[in-house]
Amino acid sequence: MSISIKYLDKLKTEETLVDVYTDLYDDNFYGFIINFNDDFLLLEHFNEDLTYNGIIIFRREDITRIKWGGNDLSSCLKLIDNSARIKSVNDIRIDSIESILDSISIMYKHVTLQIQNIDRGMCIIGEIEDMDDENIVINQFGTQSTLDRSFMMIALEEITRVDAGGIYETNLLKIYNKAV
Repeated sequence: MSISIKYLDKLKTEETLVDVYTDLYDDNFYGFIINFNDDFLLLEHFNEDLTYNGIIIFRREDITRIKWGGNDLSSCLKLIDNSARIKSVNDIRIDSIESILDSISIMYKHVTLQIQNIDRGMCIIGEIEDMDDENIVINQFGTQSTLDRSFMMIALEEITRVDAGGIYETNLLKIYNKAV
């Protein structure tokens, strides 16, 4: 068993608060590892204010570091409201990018696709209209201020991260009168 599998399994089993880094995109995220395989890691995410902020599924190749322990994370753990954690997150399949998108779409009624190799700040939030093994078509939600809906097709290989259930996305669903 590799060191990464050994420790990821330990962090998952012990429900340890971790800080996941994707240095190429200059990001880090607090959360709990819910599941992982050779290709993907599912994190139950808490934002910088330690408020529940949905889930994030990373491509493992994009993760450069995972930190746990120490005073900072120990203090953060005491401030997290465990009642906000969602137990049904285990239902998300991470076998492939297609299964990730399918299961997230069913559970959350939306997906957030990060396209960070094209633009580090680029994300698409919307409902899956259609998908095959190469491309996805999203009925995109506009911003809270514009509310402009449009369709976008993007190659699945361009997706660097998938998020769902975050505060911003949940608010968008409310504005669009979608079931949350």
